[in-house]
Amino acid sequence: MLGDDPNRAADELARWAEKLQHTAQKYQDLQGRMEAIAVTENSADNRISVTVDANGVTTGITLAAATRGMDPAAVAAELMACTRRAQARLRNQVTDLVHSMVGDDGAGQAIVGQYAARFPDPEPVAPAPAEPVYTPPAAYTPPAPAQPPQGTRKPDRDRTVVPDEPDEDDLYYRRKSWLE
Repeated sequence: MLGDDPNRAADELARWAEKLQHTAQKYQDLQGRMEAIAVTENSADNRISVTVDANGVTTGITLAAATRGMDPAAVAAELMACTRRAQARLRNQVTDLVHSMVGDDGAGQAIVGQYAARFPDPEPVAPAPAEPVYTPPAAYTPPAPAQPPQGTRKPDRDRTVVPDEPDEDDLYYRRKSWLE
């Protein structure tokens, strides 16, 4: 109990109330600082960026122009990976903030425990295979005619010969219109 001395009991109650007020102020300061936290994570190639707030809720997504043409499943997977990494970093920042502002009391440990349960470390992901880079085809240049080895065949043997005079089929189709 507080003892038999009413003055001493009143002093102890005053100190206790002051300590509670001081603790409440620390937690209000903690809440204000936590609300201001935002964490951004980028993909390894900086094509994708995700920002989460103090509650771990995604508040921003940025996709670079280079994501056009990417496999949508790869974009979605990288978005989720960035989100999980940002949430894990958020958990670490909140843990550090709680320890520095309120210490290891029960309420602080409860806050840290909630963040640890909600935002575990992300599973390691095997690196995705690099996407093939599109290279436009070079202008076509026909190969140079091969020179036949000396003495094995005539140089103009591959030449196509077309008759100088038209045959019956040529004359027939020249007189026909394609509209008929």
